[in-house]
Order: sequence, then C-alpha cells, then structure tokens
Amino acid sequence: MRQRALAAKAAGDDGGAAQLFAAGLAAHPTDAAFANSAGNFHAGAGRPETALTLFDRALLLAPGLHEAAINRAVVLTRLGRATEAAAYLRERAADLSAAPRYWTVRAAAELTSGETGAAAASYDEALRRDPTNVRARIGRARAGLERGEDRAVDDHERALSASPGDPNVLLGYAQALDAAGRSAEALIVSEALATQLTGWTEGLELHARLRWARGDGDAFADHYVAAVKAAREPGVYRSWAAMLAGVDRQSAAADVLSAARRFWSADSDLALAEAIAAGEAGDDARAWALFDGHRRDEPAWQVAEARQRLREADPLAADELLEAAVRAAPGDVTGWGLRDLCWRLLGDERHTWLHGQPGVIQTVPLDLSDEQVTSLRALLDRLHDRSGMPVGQSVKHGSQTRGALFARPEPEIALIANAVTRALETYRAGLPPSDPSHPLLRYRDKPWLINGSWSIRLDGAGHHAPHIHPHGILSSAAYLAVPSQVLDQGGQGRLELGRPPAELRVDLPPIATIAPQVGLCALFPSTLFHGTRPISAGRRTTVAFDVTAAG
Repeated sequence: MRQRALAAKAAGDDGGAAQLFAAGLAAHPTDAAFANSAGNFHAGAGRPETALTLFDRALLLAPGLHEAAINRAVVLTRLGRATEAAAYLRERAADLSAAPRYWTVRAAAELTSGETGAAAASYDEALRRDPTNVRARIGRARAGLERGEDRAVDDHERALSASPGDPNVLLGYAQALDAAGRSAEALIVSEALATQLTGWTEGLELHARLRWARGDGDAFADHYVAAVKAAREPGVYRSWAAMLAGVDRQSAAADVLSAARRFWSADSDLALAEAIAAGEAGDDARAWALFDGHRRDEPAWQVAEARQRLREADPLAADELLEAAVRAAPGDVTGWGLRDLCWRLLGDERHTWLHGQPGVIQTVPLDLSDEQVTSLRALLDRLHDRSGMPVGQSVKHGSQTRGALFARPEPEIALIANAVTRALETYRAGLPPSDPSHPLLRYRDKPWLINGSWSIRLDGAGHHAPHIHPHGILSSAAYLAVPSQVLDQGGQGRLELGRPPAELRVDLPPIATIAPQVGLCALFPSTLFHGTRPISAGRRTTVAFDVTAAG
C-alpha cells in the first residue's frame, strides 16, 4: 500500500495518494512506520498539521522510532514552532544523537528560533561526526554570519567549495564580506546574483542595500529595470517598490506598482500597495481611486484606508475602520497605533487606557559599570564603522548594525543582553495589572522573548523618523553615548513618544519626551509612535530591541 501510494504521488495524483495512505492507516492502525510514511507524504504536500498528527501517532505506537521523532521536529520548525522543536530534540539527545540527521535538524531549529550559539555548536558537532556533511557546512556558515563571527567569510568560502554556485550561500558570502568591511568584494558578488538571477528578490534586494550604503543615490535600485523585463510574477515589482519606499521614494514606488498592475490587473495586493505608496507620496486622488476600485473587507485594507482618512482629517471614519481591523486581528500593532491617534484627535478617553496608564512608559537604569559601558561603546563603534544607513528603517543620517546584535559572541554583548533582561523584569513589575483586551497588558504575565536587537549610531544631523515596530509588543532604546545637546533647553536629540509621522499630516505633539542618559533604557509599548529630534553635532549611540510574547 505504501508503494502504491508513493507511485500515485510520483504520478502527480495527490488525491489518490492521500486516499491510499488513509486506507493503509485504517487497515494497519498499529503500524508506526506506515504512519511515519504517511506523515512524510503530507509534509511534502504542504500539509504540516496533518503530518504532525501522524508523526505523533507513530511515536505513540513506537517511541523509539527515531525517524519519526526527527521528522516531527522538522514539521514543528516549518509551523513556526522552532523553539519547541529545538527543546524537543535536546530532550531526546540521549537516544537520537546517533541518528544521521539529528544534529543538522536540531541546528536548523535552533538557528530559526534565534538560538544562534546553540545552532553553531550543533553544526560543529554534525561536522565533527561527518566533515563531508554539506548541509551542516552551509548551516554553520549561516550561523556564524548571524552571530557576527570573524570566521564567517572563511566559512562561506568552505561552504561554496562544498556547494559551488549555491545562490543562498553566495548571498550569505556577500553579507559576510560586507560585514567584514570588504564592501567592494561584496558588491561584486551581489551584482552577479542580481544580474544572473533576475527573478530572485533576495539577491536583488541585497544588491540594492549594498549600493545604497555605497552612496549610489537615486541609481541604487536601477538594476531592477532589467529584472522586471523578465519577471513572470509580480514579486520583483513589489521588491523594487519596497526598496524605493524604504528610502522615501514613495511616488516612484507607486509608479512601479502601477506598471506591475498592467500585467497583473486582478492582483489586489498590488492595488493595495500602490494605494499606500500614493497616499504616502501625497497623491490623495490616486490613492482614493485605488481604494474605491479595489477595496476589500480585510484588516490590511482597513488599516491602509484608515491612514488615508487620517491624512484627510477624518479620525471618526478612520477609527471605525480600525475598530473592525483590530477586532479581526487583535495583534495588529499598526492598527492599534493609528487608533491611538484617532482617540487623541477625538478626545476619547481610551487613549489613556492604551498609552496613558502609569507604568506603560518607563526608563530603567541598566546595571552596567562605567568601564563596561566604555568597552561596549568601543565595540559598537567598530561595528558601526563597517555599517551604513539601512534601507527601510527609521534611521536618517546614521548607521545600523546588521543581524541580531544579542546573538554576537563578544562578552560585551552578553553583558548588555543580560542587563536588558533584568531591566525588562523591572519594567514588568511596574506595569498595571493584566488586561486581556490591551495589546500590551494582555501579555503582562506571560513569558517574554527578545525578538530582534540592533545598534544605531547617529552623527551630526542624524535622527529617527517617527515610526512603530509592527512585530513587537514592547520597544526600547538603551543609551550608550549621548551628545551634550540633549541636555540643552531646546531638547535636541530627545526621544519623542506619540508624535505621528509627517506623512500622516496629523498635527499632534508627543505625549512624552525622554532625555537620553548614558546607561538608561527607555521602554514603551510598540503601539506607540516614536522618533527623535535631530541633533546637529556630536554622536548618539543606542542599543534597541523588540520584545514579543512567547507561545
């Protein structure tokens, strides 16, 4: 029955194969190996939930079936449960570690869950057992890149020797070269990817980011011109528009999306993206034509139209749209952030409930000595000297470190990561009680995870444009270098909480400002727009991170 089912699968008969596996499961309910085979079939067919149920069934029948245990971890990782997968594999290390796939599957789960140090160690163990393991060689290079290891360039060169021409390895190689300060070489590699794989958006975007950092200005994304000529789906256009919008070329982004819609006129996502870009460019008539012609009763459309309503001084209509959006998607950070602006404009007391309760905005001192701060600042300066102004981020006239800062192996990074963890518990203790309807307080008593960490260095006229972090529940700014200007009466360089971005055309002042101090960590809800006042001289260095709820 297994062979017949696999033959049907090979012939492209998914339904027939599924029926045969179902019949086999019914006829042989205690056959663990068959349940595992059925799980593999459904996993390969894009039905991971069904596959997980079958792997669990196989393991209930035969707990020592190693292949099913490892397959279970693979599917958990695909389902976005990589932390659970890694923990499960570590728990079963005693009986699984000799299995050929164990160490690479465990390492992949650890890498996906952000446990980069553990992933590097697991890949090292896989290579110790089998130095010819290509998957482990590639994974180890990726882990080293994520951790900012000095060996990342060499590891990628070894990976390329094992897998010549692999585009993902070449992409990592270009990133590693750039992180090592070898930007000219990185650009050679990224240019090859962008010109040879014109439909691969990851390569196109890396080349755009490297060109922007080099200072190519308006020409930084012109390699997309050739790429879209061969485009067979709209993803290349979306990628081009995202790069342009990421450096405030909203009008040009809208034109790119309009060109795409000539080929994919039924693609409502393209219409939505063009409406957003047109609105942010100030072309209200164009935005409304797109909303009126393509509107959908979905949160993404509701939030986008609400932004447009806010621009045109209609907070009541905007709030009605946002109410529906957050009802359907309670975790929509952008929707909540825009609702706050509506409530402030309308004088609605719910603004106080959302962002005005005592304790939701706090400053917490980091327990770092002056010597530790000095050492950390020196390390960050070395990293920033090899970094540029990013595409698609809030920082203007400054640099941002690459990758997950807290994943790096330097002891100075471990010191601040641990200090931040302690500061978060201090912050939690000062919060109001848990509230299941509040976008932050609903997670007050749940485990928190740091999801993303980076450093920003601003020099001269550097600042952050007002923005929110859509993938967190809590945002931050920890100060390690502060120019004397922030202490002046004018308040240059201060953190502003609650001022809307200029493109919304909403005239509201910040609800709070924070004067940066070295060693101080500001913590506030991710639903709160935040930015900084420009400085004209001096240097400000911060470490920032987002917090999400576990599970």
